[in-house]
Amino acid sequence: MGELTDIQVDALREMGNIGAGNAATALSQLISEAVDLSIPAVTMIPLEKVSYALGGPEKLAYVVYLEVQRQMKGTMLTVYSPESALFLVKKLLGDQCVDMETELSCSALKELGSILCGSYLSALAQVINLNAVAGVPALAYDMLGAMMDFILAEIGQVADEVFFIDSELFVQETKVECSQLFIPNPEALEQILSGLGM
Repeated sequence: MGELTDIQVDALREMGNIGAGNAATALSQLISEAVDLSIPAVTMIPLEKVSYALGGPEKLAYVVYLEVQRQMKGTMLTVYSPESALFLVKKLLGDQCVDMETELSCSALKELGSILCGSYLSALAQVINLNAVAGVPALAYDMLGAMMDFILAEIGQVADEVFFIDSELFVQETKVECSQLFIPNPEALEQILSGLGM
C-alpha cells in the first residue's frame, strides 16, 4: 500500500480524537478515577512490523483480542505491558493483592481491553460511516512475537496493513502502557481506506 493521503491522515486523526475521548470517559467511570488519554498517533504499519512497533518480539505482554464483524471485519487488539495490566486490574478490582492468573483478574483485563477496543472501533466506524460489531474478548500472555503468530493463525487471512493506535494513558499521575491495533481483512481494508478518502 502507498502513503496515506492528507485527507486520510486527517480522518485517522479525527478517529483517534473521538476514540480517546470515549475511552477516557468509559475507563474513568469504570475505576472511579480521573483518566487522561493523549491524542493518539494513528498510523498504518506493515503486519510484520507490529511486534517491533510494540517493543520487540521477545517483549512479554498481555493481549486482549476480539473479532470484528459486519462491514469492518477483522480483529481488534489491546496490548498491555505486564506492569500496566497489573496496575489496571488492581484499580478495577479495588484490591492491591491481585493474582493475574486468577479467572477474576483475567476477566477484568478482558473487560478493560474490550472497552478500549470498542471505543476506537466505534470512532472509526463513525468517521467512515461503516458499521461494526465487536465479539467476545479473549486474552493471551506471552512474548509478542509468539502471540502475534498465534493470533494471526487463529484469525486466518488478514490484510498486510494494520491500524496502529498509539497514545499515552494516565490514571492520576501513573502512565499506563497500552496500545490498540486493528487488523482488517482485505475487503474491509479497501472499504476503510475508501471511506477515509471521502
